[in-house]
Amino acid sequence: MKTRDILWVVCLSAILVLGLDLLTNAIDTKKYAWDFVYYIALAKDGFDAKPLASPFVYRYLTPFIVNLISKASGLSIEHGFLAIAYFGAIAQLTGVFLFTHWLTRSRKGAVIAMAVTALSLFNIKFLLFDIYRPDHLAYALVLLQTYFAFEKKFLPLLITTVIASQIREFNIVPLVAYLIAVSRTEERPKFIGQASLSVLSLLPAIILPRLLIPVTENYQIAGFSPEAILTTLLLPFMPSVSINFIFSIFAYLLPILFLADLKTIKATLAGLPDDQRVYLYAYVILVLFLSFLGGTDFFRFATFLFLPQIILLGFIAPQKSNLHVGSMLTVTFIFNRIWLPFPMADRDQYRDFYGGHSLRLSWATLYRALEWLAFILVGVVLRAKAKGTFPPSSFPD
Repeated sequence: MKTRDILWVVCLSAILVLGLDLLTNAIDTKKYAWDFVYYIALAKDGFDAKPLASPFVYRYLTPFIVNLISKASGLSIEHGFLAIAYFGAIAQLTGVFLFTHWLTRSRKGAVIAMAVTALSLFNIKFLLFDIYRPDHLAYALVLLQTYFAFEKKFLPLLITTVIASQIREFNIVPLVAYLIAVSRTEERPKFIGQASLSVLSLLPAIILPRLLIPVTENYQIAGFSPEAILTTLLLPFMPSVSINFIFSIFAYLLPILFLADLKTIKATLAGLPDDQRVYLYAYVILVLFLSFLGGTDFFRFATFLFLPQIILLGFIAPQKSNLHVGSMLTVTFIFNRIWLPFPMADRDQYRDFYGGHSLRLSWATLYRALEWLAFILVGVVLRAKAKGTFPPSSFPD
């Protein structure tokens, strides 16, 4: 793409982020003491912060960048986080457009993929609500890592992964997915060499922080302690956990499931080169695995499925009518409550706003599931009409 086109995409991304921010309230850091407490402490005091809690402390890179911004510019820690939130959101949307356009060669598909990502509640809006999260840069880096993987640029992928793993654990997934694809599609010596170098480079990046940082509190579900192992083994047998996990995944994938049936999705994936298809399958499986074991906020972990969703949208959306695409964007906007502020009155209202939170099942969970099903049925009807399954007279224009 030309520089002028890239600048146009950046401007469009900035406009979308600004618009979303105008519709978004700020988290109440005085009323509640959630994850942001640890990230703010890291940004202020580094590893001297008290307490140092896992897994938050292992995502130190974003708070440390905020600290540098604050010292270099004179901004407060809060405004440093806000600057990162804006930069990360714009980089994410710009990256979605550039990556999708590069892969599909469709400007329309890239714009739709960008719009869907902007309207996915926890990709942008939530990170403008809770600006203290470390995730801001993770999504754009996943796109960059996947680009390196698809282009078979192993060393840039490895270097990016080592750095990005200090931001979010999910950023390890692209490298592992790439190695799985190499093991299936390339010669064995190449796989052994790249896998060995990956282990030698990545293990220190993962293990050393966990050995050297003096953690005093632990909030990780998965781990190697007897209690953590028992909890991990019992998780699949907790119905509320499984229900919320499944809901979060399907809720996030509402746009593509509204637009296309499983046969179309399967055919689209089958049309990809073997290495890219294996990469995406491995990526999805790894994201689902980490999401299930990652903690309570399943809806936030599901956001890392943005990668397969934008790829599918990039290929499929341009083939759909403007009515179908417009309906999909409208449904996504409504389902994700983009125009509403996040409830801050109490924890239960906050958790029920989207649904899919850990062990919590309520009437709101049922309502959200029925709402999702109703929207999916609308998508089925639109697809059936487009195929001529229903008589035209049954659906007046």
